[in-house]
Amino acid sequence: MKVKKILTAVLVLTMLLTMITACGQKNTSPGTGIKEKTKIVYWHTYTDQHEEKLQELIDKFNESQDEYEVVAEQQPYSEIDSKLMQAARNGTAPDLTNMYPSDAVNYIGENLLVDLAPYINDSQIGIPNFKSSIPAGQYKEITQWGDDKVYVFPCTTAGEVLFYNKTMFDKYGLTAPTTWTELENCSKIIYEKAGIPGFGTDSVTDTYQCLIMQAGSGYINASTKSMDINETIAKQKLNWFTDGIKAGYFRLVGEDQYFSGPFGSQAVASYIGSSAGASYVEAAVGGAFEVACVPIPQEGPVKYISSFGNNFACLSKDEAHARGAYAFLKFFTSTDNIVEWAKGFGTVPVYSDAMQSKDFQDFAVNNKAVKVLTDEVSSIGMLASVPGSSNIRTEIDKMVQSVALGQSDANAAYSAFITACQADLNK
Repeated sequence: MKVKKILTAVLVLTMLLTMITACGQKNTSPGTGIKEKTKIVYWHTYTDQHEEKLQELIDKFNESQDEYEVVAEQQPYSEIDSKLMQAARNGTAPDLTNMYPSDAVNYIGENLLVDLAPYINDSQIGIPNFKSSIPAGQYKEITQWGDDKVYVFPCTTAGEVLFYNKTMFDKYGLTAPTTWTELENCSKIIYEKAGIPGFGTDSVTDTYQCLIMQAGSGYINASTKSMDINETIAKQKLNWFTDGIKAGYFRLVGEDQYFSGPFGSQAVASYIGSSAGASYVEAAVGGAFEVACVPIPQEGPVKYISSFGNNFACLSKDEAHARGAYAFLKFFTSTDNIVEWAKGFGTVPVYSDAMQSKDFQDFAVNNKAVKVLTDEVSSIGMLASVPGSSNIRTEIDKMVQSVALGQSDANAAYSAFITACQADLNK
């Protein structure tokens, strides 16, 4: 009987040791005893030199530590939205991806995104002065869902700048416009003298939003999920822009999709586009005339430019992967690395230390659009992101196009716009 008890005790001890050993080797390669890195999967849509720059920084991170391995998986741009939501709902989503706040809100509603604020504010691994280091509008945008929760992690921003044909402006004694009224006057003169539109915009939606927000309009009431646009301002700005198109001194981009081509061929004298498009502008112009770049016009009680932020979102399902995703984001947005990323894209780091670094300032001196955007960053505004809000952009474009092309008047188009937007918010 005593022998049986001893054997039983030995057997229990052996089982415990086996379990302890197994637990200790949970992250090790079989037969090697070498700890495996936790794999952090990142879905992105970058291609060509942008994908190369991304991989360069990922390799740098993977080599910098032995706990995590980031694996980049390129996805088709046209498919990633639907594919990502399906994967998130199925529990097979990547740990990281890029996401706008207007898209993030749909994931937040289904509890599919990780709040990164606990990591950012952690005394050991956090990011000191995170809030004060990014533009106020940017911080408001990424924490708009309450309690300073951070579901989208900022990186860099592109933004609206005004490219103009300085040679042509000089020829007619015109200076770069600083207000919308000045832009209108310059455009009329150019149309009369040169017979071409003086102004266009790559994004009717963003330009219209700038017009109404600068004028002091609201946008969406997030608490009631209702439209909060000032009707008088909305119609006035709608008529102002579409009247210019009908008269010929403003122009829609149409089938060209981007104005860099028409601008380069001198079919339009100025246009608002992304700062990241500066290289395309230079290529299209090919030295045929002098290109200059200035901040977009400001006119009204509110300084405002659209947020074109490049944000990350974390969809990890467990603590180990979420912590690894955050470790990569902290590494990626450190001053040296984020400056390298910004230089590769022609964008601006949203973090003040990086923006003010000598390396970035030297780069900005030789990139007109980036230099201009650096001066505009403090004017980045925030539009509320609630379920259905992303569809409002489409409705703005439809409204402006219908009036500009003579298919509707401002009153009817605005009424249809509000009805459609409210329906989207009510879904």
